[in-house]
Parts: sequence; structure tokens; C-alpha cells
Amino acid sequence: MADYAKVTVTGVYSKNADYSSPKVSFSPDQYAITPDEYFHCEVNCDDNGETFDTSMFSGGVSFVAIKNNDTAINVTARFDTADDVTVNVIIPPGGVFMTPDFLYTRDLMLTSASGTPECEVLIVGT
Repeated sequence: MADYAKVTVTGVYSKNADYSSPKVSFSPDQYAITPDEYFHCEVNCDDNGETFDTSMFSGGVSFVAIKNNDTAINVTARFDTADDVTVNVIIPPGGVFMTPDFLYTRDLMLTSASGTPECEVLIVGT
């Protein structure tokens, strides 16, 4: 029996706190895949970095999602894209980062310049 994963992104921009009468509403089609492996955890990262070995996804990584659960501290995600380019993405407090462009033969590293912010990580692949 297959496993399934789905990422749904909905965005609304409004002048109103209850998001009524939005200026912009963004709701693209869902990104759905049929993976057979996943990794999920909540972790505290620091300036030494928290490293995730993604080599278990021998068929590739379909997407990576990272949620910075901290309310005050940025987290930097370092990874390599499928084109073998190293990328550093700063995830602000409360922010979310998602990408399907991930080279599974390299590790994902999360670091923080100060403190030990908590992050939730979801990696899905085959």
C-alpha cells in the first residue's frame, strides 16, 4: 500500500486583522506526491548546527519543509540544490521554508547565531 504526502499553500493579504476583503488571495493547486519514506522531528539548533543525514532517501528527496517555532531568533538552513549549488536560507521567527529542490546525497544543516530555537523538520522522499 502506498503512502501519500500533500503540501497545500494558501495566502491572503489584507488590511484587516480578520483577513476579510483581501487585496490578494493566493491558492495554487496542491503539490501531491506518493513517497515511501519520510523523516519528521522537532529539534533545537544552535551555533554548532544540527545536521540531518538525508542519504537514506536513496531515490531522492521530494520536498523539505522547515518551520522555525521560535518567536525571536532566526534559523539558517544550509543545503545543496539538485544542481549541486549550496544555499543558505534564513528562516525568520515563526517562518516556514519549503523546497522540492534538494540534493539528497548532501546533509541538511540548521544553525542559529544565538540561543537554541526549536524547529520542526519534515523531509519526504523515496
